[in-house]
Amino acid sequence: MIDLHMHTKYSDGDSTLIELLKIAEKKKLEYISITDHNTCQAYQELDTIDYKQYYTGKIISGIELNTSINGINIELLGYGVDTMQLQEKLKEVYPTKEKRNKIEKEQLIEKCKQLGITLEDANMQYFDVGIHKYFSTYLLEQIRKNPENKKYFLNDDTWNDAMVFYRKEMCNKESKFYIDSTKLYPTMQETIELIRSVGGLVFVPHIYIYEENSESIFQEITNNYKVDGFECYYSKFTDEESKTLLKYCKENNYYISGGSDFHGIVKPDIEMGTGRGNLNIQKEIILPWINKISYFA
Repeated sequence: MIDLHMHTKYSDGDSTLIELLKIAEKKKLEYISITDHNTCQAYQELDTIDYKQYYTGKIISGIELNTSINGINIELLGYGVDTMQLQEKLKEVYPTKEKRNKIEKEQLIEKCKQLGITLEDANMQYFDVGIHKYFSTYLLEQIRKNPENKKYFLNDDTWNDAMVFYRKEMCNKESKFYIDSTKLYPTMQETIELIRSVGGLVFVPHIYIYEENSESIFQEITNNYKVDGFECYYSKFTDEESKTLLKYCKENNYYISGGSDFHGIVKPDIEMGTGRGNLNIQKEIILPWINKISYFA
């Protein structure tokens, strides 16, 4: 069994690198890839420890990078990247977490003012990046203190879950909380070129989580961009969705990957390796491309 999509504390997961490795060992995963958002810091730490003390399987270097397509925020996965080179390049093209939080703060507070939402912590003095990671998470907590504010949200899911709030409200032009953050990140083509420049293969993750935009994003990618593969196995995919992607990849010569998108207690219903109980990804799916990448941690 393998899992090529997971996150540590270096981005928005809650596990340290060593904790993550221990879980992977306990799960008896043969291959893993740590795919933190816009950073290779986990691999920098990996270079300083004897990781075989904690995990005896193989690690494919990886990353998940933010980009956009048709004004919609999406992500790309890079596998087999030279993490040392990539980390240096990331400093030039990706905003720091501080910059992202500053932009989120300015725009979201303005949205609240326009809607007439009053916040208990009006000056946001209790926002702690160490606890909340992203400003939007803290703001959602503040908004939810007044149940009447629920009327501004699209549905119960966006009201209750910070990650769903980001995906379906902040990234949705039809939402009252939409923020145009596409200028924060490289374009789709620039992101693809960035991954390739450090020896990586480009994969499109979790295409169906974009819901009503999924089909248009898929068509735009396959018609206008050269990527290497798709994540066909994912915790939130139905069997039918996975089968559809697998069929498309096999018929059009795309590589296949899969992963749980493990975050630890941040996503308590998703287990490493098995996702929501629907995953048991076999290493055979990566055999067509594993020898095409040269960088292993």
